Amino acid sequence: MSTQADYRNVKTVLYERDSDVRQAIKMALHRETFTGTFTASALKAAQSAIFNDEADLILIDIDNDRKDILSLMKKIRHHEIGVNPFPIAIALAADSDYTNVRKTIDSGFDSLLLKPFSMATLNKRIQAMMRQRAKFVVTSDYIGPDRRLGQIPKRNQQPVRMFDAPNPLKIMANGEMSPTQMQTLVKKSIVQVNDLRIESQGETITTVVSKLVSSFMLEGVDESFHKGLKHLNILCRDMDRRLKRSRFGHVSELCSTMQSVVARVLECPMTPEPRDIDLMQNLSAAIARAFSTDGKDIAAAHSISDSIKAVA
Repeated sequence: MSTQADYRNVKTVLYERDSDVRQAIKMALHRETFTGTFTASALKAAQSAIFNDEADLILIDIDNDRKDILSLMKKIRHHEIGVNPFPIAIALAADSDYTNVRKTIDSGFDSLLLKPFSMATLNKRIQAMMRQRAKFVVTSDYIGPDRRLGQIPKRNQQPVRMFDAPNPLKIMANGEMSPTQMQTLVKKSIVQVNDLRIESQGETITTVVSKLVSSFMLEGVDESFHKGLKHLNILCRDMDRRLKRSRFGHVSELCSTMQSVVARVLECPMTPEPRDIDLMQNLSAAIARAFSTDGKDIAAAHSISDSIKAVA
């Protein structure tokens, strides 16, 4: 690795069930001055270390606990656990099946290293992650490194929101910031992600409601309609949680009202009241309008919410 970097201040979490492999990786890291490596043979121990902000770099074996680990990675990126959603995360796996590789990458990992690998290969991968990490993409259902690989945008596709995520491995190894300054940067970046996520969710709510209304009017109620309702409910719950600590707080009332209407429809999803379908459509349009005020006309957002609540 780079002779200029000092990895002693890098907090590393290594989860590997195979004790021989775990020890080999730990020794290789130590030779490169990674002296602050926490090793774990149990996933709960690794998760606890991540939760307690002991991870600038995560190396994690996913072969035996794939489903749980992919869920963990997604929760980290979505800031549902831990205080830093931006650690460099490298998955270690023997399974090269395309579907499993795709699921791993789509969970938010920075990189995937296939077994068997040499310690030199691991060192090169860590060095590459330190030099440069991909920009992060923020959508209504994904937060993590950009994986589009030059894909051509689909027709009517929502705009892709991207930002430069902090690289704690690079920052701490190069001594660019103190731990306190690093925490401040992480907090600022979390606010940025939160706002980008909310904007994307607002657009997705409009799309989902439009599909639900069209389905109700043209095709009637079926399993697809029910699935769309559940998706809308999840969107509203997460958006409502995020709105309270964002610059879009004025949209919160509308989102809460939408969530109440959706919950009411879900009580009898196969026989929804036409009035509730109309309310969802009106709320969707109101949410879009409220975003356009950007907080400059909060009174207008409250007025929209109150008028809709009057008939809800």
